[in-house]
Amino acid sequence: MAEQETEESIPITLQGKAPFYVELEIKHMSGAMAETYTIPAIHKTKYDIQIPRSHLRLGTQQVRIRTVRDSRGCQQTYDVGGPSVQVHLFDAPSIYPMDTRTDYCVGERLAYALSGTPPFEVSYDFGGSKRVAKSPTTNFRRIAESPGVFTITGISDKGSECRAGVNITKTIHPMPSVRISRGKQVQVDIHEGSEVEIEFEFWGTPPFEFTYTRSSNAKKGQQSAVLETRHDVSYESRKVVKASLEGTYEVVAIKDKHCAFSTQQAERKDGTKLLKF
Repeated sequence: MAEQETEESIPITLQGKAPFYVELEIKHMSGAMAETYTIPAIHKTKYDIQIPRSHLRLGTQQVRIRTVRDSRGCQQTYDVGGPSVQVHLFDAPSIYPMDTRTDYCVGERLAYALSGTPPFEVSYDFGGSKRVAKSPTTNFRRIAESPGVFTITGISDKGSECRAGVNITKTIHPMPSVRISRGKQVQVDIHEGSEVEIEFEFWGTPPFEFTYTRSSNAKKGQQSAVLETRHDVSYESRKVVKASLEGTYEVVAIKDKHCAFSTQQAERKDGTKLLKF
């Protein structure tokens, strides 16, 4: 149904004096009424017929020559049994995202539904690298392994050998992260009535929503207990919060414009996220 880079045609050989007039009959196998398609002037004896798609229907149809006439007026008409071919018209393959979102986070799954005759080949671009993946079913999935722009550029249908160009773009964002006191474990003594500053540094796309706790300072052989939990927002990549109560401060969750993350998993690579007072 969609035009391809290479279009198939029906080759014919004519005898007589050009130009030729050719009348074709197109009869769909579903039993619909036959259509007529004419080519009024063919100026050579060998010609490739390309029937407009408006004269064809999905499925199989028989295309046969009904009348041919040359410039001398000599004519031959085939009432039945004229030269014929069968033409199969396929719907172009297509691909649709299962989710209307355009923004994803690292680790999420990108899912698409395919229509057409499998197997399929899906062309896509990720981070400037062009790739082709095969799918034996009508489902296509990819894991967002790293940040970047993921674009589906085309799909080909091996069952009908049709190809369709598409442009479906998804943006994959990194997970947000946070660091306290530049990733160091800091122990500060404060006096009654005084305050200290806790510096939070963020990576991601603002605004940032974060949750941090104040726990009791654990003694040897004992576990600390959470004394309070606080939520805050930062519209920049750095925020300073003042504290005057004894305890261990720890960020337990962070969310930026696109993604949310628990920093319990980030501590191993970003450094310790604890402050003791």
